[in-house]
Amino acid sequence: MEKEKLIWKNNEISLNVTAGKIDSYRRTEETKNTVRVYEDGKIGIAGSLGEIDEEALTESAKKALSYGIEYPCELHGNTVNADDAREIIPAKEFIPKMQGFLDRITKECPNFTVSDKIKLSELRHAYENSKGAKLFSSSSWLEFSLIFQSKGAGNLFDASYEGYVREFDEDAAVKDCKLLHNSFYKNADIEEGIYPVFMLSEVLLGRTADQLFATTYSSGASLLSGKIGEKVFDEKFTLYDDRNHLTCPPACVFDDEGEFAPEFKQVFVKNGTLTNVLTNKMYSKIFNLPPAATAGAAYDGVPLFTAQTLSTEPTADSASEITKEKAVLVMIASGGDMTPAGHFATPVQLAFLVENGEIVGKLPDIGISGEYFDLLGKDYLGTAEKAFFPSLKKSYMACKMKVTK
Repeated sequence: MEKEKLIWKNNEISLNVTAGKIDSYRRTEETKNTVRVYEDGKIGIAGSLGEIDEEALTESAKKALSYGIEYPCELHGNTVNADDAREIIPAKEFIPKMQGFLDRITKECPNFTVSDKIKLSELRHAYENSKGAKLFSSSSWLEFSLIFQSKGAGNLFDASYEGYVREFDEDAAVKDCKLLHNSFYKNADIEEGIYPVFMLSEVLLGRTADQLFATTYSSGASLLSGKIGEKVFDEKFTLYDDRNHLTCPPACVFDDEGEFAPEFKQVFVKNGTLTNVLTNKMYSKIFNLPPAATAGAAYDGVPLFTAQTLSTEPTADSASEITKEKAVLVMIASGGDMTPAGHFATPVQLAFLVENGEIVGKLPDIGISGEYFDLLGKDYLGTAEKAFFPSLKKSYMACKMKVTK
């Protein structure tokens, strides 16, 4: 009988913000534990919350073998120690420092009302198995989820400042919020046509994740089915699941089966060539897929698969390096979708006109659209990291797209 043990610990301080003021504080500490045992091709699982009672969990997992759940036992004896948690802001200084930050935003952005949340988090993951593996991953980050309401507009929200940082530069954050505020109140316009469109990577990559599911890919239902090893996108396009917590703070460097990729980045597309899909040990065996460190599991459930953060390899340091043409920057886009044939379209609730890589002003409501393989193929222009609002780690993809009003 083989065995593996996983422990997740998450500590979080959350501040609720209303009209630019911190009005509540919450501190949570959460621990989840998992024990899995393997015998005769079967898996038994037991999970708990709070401090672990390993002996009791092991006995429960052994009893669960009677359920007859088949699962391959492929354990390793590797060791990893990626202990990178650190104090970003002392807990006792967190509230006054964040209130001072909010006061500055209120002063520099007089037409915005600021609300929602600010969180300070620390995550610790540990994995051990009966083959001698010992893995540890820890990280800490500051998360902003601030929404801006234009005073008198009556909307639920009009703009936002959202993202993670490992180091807080208050001056840079205030500068970015001021740029967003000032740009919001400068009207601009654009004729309908084909333009470079900058958007946060997740706008399009969320649809790409759907195409990468092992089950979807292997059933033939994915636009990418049967294309592993083929060049399907532009040479400049490289896609990976970022599990390196130095570049993606909430990530754990290993997956929920104790597997990890080189440099903690599981590559799916390398220079336009499809190399892998989202899978786990079970689906890799069933569908004869390459192994991938992308398993995800509930603390008391059978492993499935997940992507922590799909990311594109940056091709430039700034937007102007990608294009100096008149372009569109998409800030808020919801309600869109992609058809089974790969036609992508979405309405855009907030967009800015960009010229020479700089924001000029706010555009009226527009729609954007394009064909999936073109957007990541011949129409893909590149990705710039920390463009436009560099105080947050944000990657902006640029593709040529149809812009309509």
